[in-house]
Amino acid sequence: MSVDVTLLPATIPPRLAEEDIDRIRRFEDRTAGEQLRFEYSVPPSGALVVWRLSDPNLTPEVEAVFGPAAWEEVQGDLHRPL
Repeated sequence: MSVDVTLLPATIPPRLAEEDIDRIRRFEDRTAGEQLRFEYSVPPSGALVVWRLSDPNLTPEVEAVFGPAAWEEVQGDLHRPL
C-alpha cells in the first residue's frame, strides 16, 4: 500500500493558501519495472518518517520526514524494523 500524508493547513505558505493546494502528499508504490514500496513510522518525537524500500534485501532509506506540527493524518503500511 502506498503512503498518503495529509499536511496541516499551517504548513501551506500564506502566498499559496488562497490557491486550491492539495494538502495530501502521496508516496506511491510501484510494481512495474523497479519494485518500490513505501511505509511510515512515527517515533516518540511525533515526527512522521516515510521509508523507501526498493529491495527486501537492502536497508530501507528515508524518503521524507515531517515534523510533529506538519502532519495531521497518515494512511499506509506501518514500517516495522527488523
